[in-house]
Amino acid sequence: MDKDYPEASNSRYEDGLEKYDDIFRYAQCYHCEKIRMEATPDYLYSSGTPHKIKLSLPNVKLIFILREPVSRLIYWYKFAKQKEYIPQDISFDNYVDKQLINDNFDHENTYTYMRSLEQGRYSVYLKPYFELFGSDRIYVNFYEELSRNPKSVIEKICGFAGIDPSFYGDYLFKVYNPSKAVKNWWFHRNYEQFLKSMRQYTQDKPIHKVLRKIRRALDPIYLRLNVQPQEKVSISPAIKNALTKYYKQEVTALEKLLGRSVPWESWN
Repeated sequence: MDKDYPEASNSRYEDGLEKYDDIFRYAQCYHCEKIRMEATPDYLYSSGTPHKIKLSLPNVKLIFILREPVSRLIYWYKFAKQKEYIPQDISFDNYVDKQLINDNFDHENTYTYMRSLEQGRYSVYLKPYFELFGSDRIYVNFYEELSRNPKSVIEKICGFAGIDPSFYGDYLFKVYNPSKAVKNWWFHRNYEQFLKSMRQYTQDKPIHKVLRKIRRALDPIYLRLNVQPQEKVSISPAIKNALTKYYKQEVTALEKLLGRSVPWESWN
């Protein structure tokens, strides 16, 4: 990603492909062709990244999963409150209003949680990738389709990437990292800080996979102890109308770029 991209990261890999390649050193595959994969959503929003990928990995294939923009915005509102990025008493209307007033589209130094409105303009960010790589190296699908039929979408991704889809024949698809409402903030902060520290110190070591399995066993216990049902987000008619107006042209532009309609019922 770009050096000035605001999201914190210890791994910018500005010093070349060799260091980036090092993150795959524990991916052992001695008897088959190795396909290396990684997922970083912020690549889409870092303006210099498409060119860097093109220079370093000209034959790469790219996969984008897009979510209906208002649903994505609601998710970011909940997530930002969960992470204490924004005040707990801020309403969704106020959260959107702040972004509508400032419109952070041209301000890459603004943190993602306050750019969630404009980052729903997917066509603007996808266009450089299509121009550089061409449609044959890009696969786009939708979060809603992935949620409804994960096996079908994964099989399509396998076909695009050249992976044998039989691995997912009896695979159990689970939801990880949902947004949640917290009961005890002190407990939550310390738990999150512990997880963050463990990721930082083990992310490039073999033990990382073991600790990730342990975390997945511990998370359900934590969720039972310190999470409560989330309140339904209230949206005023004025904000609904503002969001419809804001995204209406974007949906049309996205359909034109992809050459097909989006599966978002509210926009069809």
